[in-house]
Amino acid sequence: MTQYEVSTLKKGLLVLELVKKSQGITLKKITDELSLNKSTAFRLLATLEEMGYIYKLQNQFYINHKMFCESFERRSTMDWTSLQSIHQIAKQLQMSTYVGKMDGTDLVMAQVLHEPFLESADEEIGNRSKLHQSALGKVILANLQEEELESLLEKLSLERVTKNTFEDSQLFRYHLKAIREDGYAFDDEERIVGVRCIALPVFRDGKVIAALAIAAPAAQVTRNNTKRIVSSLTTGSHTLTMEIGKNSIK
Repeated sequence: MTQYEVSTLKKGLLVLELVKKSQGITLKKITDELSLNKSTAFRLLATLEEMGYIYKLQNQFYINHKMFCESFERRSTMDWTSLQSIHQIAKQLQMSTYVGKMDGTDLVMAQVLHEPFLESADEEIGNRSKLHQSALGKVILANLQEEELESLLEKLSLERVTKNTFEDSQLFRYHLKAIREDGYAFDDEERIVGVRCIALPVFRDGKVIAALAIAAPAAQVTRNNTKRIVSSLTTGSHTLTMEIGKNSIK
């Protein structure tokens, strides 16, 4: 140690650097990696979290990327690929996991994770489809305010992509009401033959901003396991909402 070195500051920066290079790290892992006692590591983490440099999800700590992004205060769109809770959901359910956003009458993919759920499927991010063709789009529509929904439905042409895609506008309206009551949307091979999808809305300040979903071969998404999947996605949606709030992004 040099005469000008501040040991506590150095430890804090080492903790910050370790969190930054990890995709989620526990208190125990930090104490082991840096040979810190538990109380010291806890205080450093608590300070960094209070200052907004890191945030905690369940028992793991993550870097808050917006604190290291130039002009982050001017960001107006969310970098969904930086959110770690989506990885947690995918790993828990062991199914391909998606986040979609509405753009006019289109659904746009904002995050896609396939096994082993470590990296985004960048080639699929930005892909577009019509809102009515999947569980992701349907659950967003179902949770819009009535006036906004009616305006969109007037513009939305119910184009069919499989024999199961909705094409009757009146029947589709009834279907959206049922989705809103149930709290989730089910896609029974409506976009891709052989694939089923379950989606839940993601809210911010009481307004739906996106949808979270899993998709898998039809044989893996059945009546017997739908309840379990919906329960896990509900927990995941709440965790995702909290992470969005902590990152102050929209």
